[in-house]
Amino acid sequence: MVTKLGAADGLCVHARIVLKGLLDRGHDVHVFTQSKHVDFLPPERVHKFPAVQLNPHFSLDAINVPKMIVRECSRNKIEILHVQMNSGSTEFLLPLFKTALPPLVVTYHLAYSTAESRMRIVFDIAGKASLLVSRRYDGIILVHPFQKKLFLDNGVPEEKLHVIVNGVDTNLFKPRDHEKDSDIMDFIYVGRLSYDKGVHIIIKAFWEYHKENPQTRLTLLGNGMLKSMIRDFDDNGAIRWFGDVEYDLVPTFLQEADAFVVPMSIGPLTSSMSVLEAMSSGLPLITTDVADANRILRPDEGILVPPNSVHSVVDAMRLLTEDPQMRRSMGKACRRKIIREHSWDQQIELTEKVYTTVIGKPFH
Repeated sequence: MVTKLGAADGLCVHARIVLKGLLDRGHDVHVFTQSKHVDFLPPERVHKFPAVQLNPHFSLDAINVPKMIVRECSRNKIEILHVQMNSGSTEFLLPLFKTALPPLVVTYHLAYSTAESRMRIVFDIAGKASLLVSRRYDGIILVHPFQKKLFLDNGVPEEKLHVIVNGVDTNLFKPRDHEKDSDIMDFIYVGRLSYDKGVHIIIKAFWEYHKENPQTRLTLLGNGMLKSMIRDFDDNGAIRWFGDVEYDLVPTFLQEADAFVVPMSIGPLTSSMSVLEAMSSGLPLITTDVADANRILRPDEGILVPPNSVHSVVDAMRLLTEDPQMRRSMGKACRRKIIREHSWDQQIELTEKVYTTVIGKPFH
């Protein structure tokens, strides 16, 4: 697999779980990565290369990386090369070396929405470039059905497209099994502190509602450009910001919360690992009606609000606070959906089937 690892984002979580799942199923796995630390593979199976991280999503990799990958694929008799799109510049160059490489599979992580966003132009440019290069891969894994039409409309053959939605470790992310020790209503957000995730809306809405109901608290996990905004709005500790935390600690924070808030301006919802993990933890959602969110999130699982609407998020916060029975019922419905539709065991098996299709023989 060609991927970054270790960063606090859904792509890294996804890649790590798929790699571990393949290992657990008896496969020989190698990783080509710009990341410094890979702790679950022996050193001889980790092929590192230099890169400059341009932003949390994308790196500019050394120009000789594709040739290194060609060499190591040949030396290690690698049967298939799985690339995580939205990781680094290498993903755009590898198709140029197809004749010297094993079959190429790409997982396409970028999400799209018709909603306006301060990041809209950036996402559009990245999306068009990624679409163009993805057409040259032998197999394309999409993390949501919403993306399929985009590829078909851009001339990608349907036989290349495979929808495998993100999964969740339901044993790690599970509802709390104890009563809270306070009457405070706890809202939580996990992810990048950015405009496209709606973090500015979360902070403004919470602060407005907190003035109405002081028995409320907002917890933010993650890092990004909007961290200074937290200090501007909060002067009494009602907003708790913990920055990037170890992945294994995230479930503890979710279990102490009462609702997950993510009024993002990009979609679809289920391309967001943190959304699925919150639902698995039994939390109802307050999120934005973008992309096909109204088909993904049922009314008994959360509250959909218009994009960029602070007062709508305030209303949703008030509703969940004042109706604990509805809040708990929504959380249970979210948990049932994750168990029913987002098992990692099922997703790893589907990934193996893609490999089988691409290489033209059973994958062992």
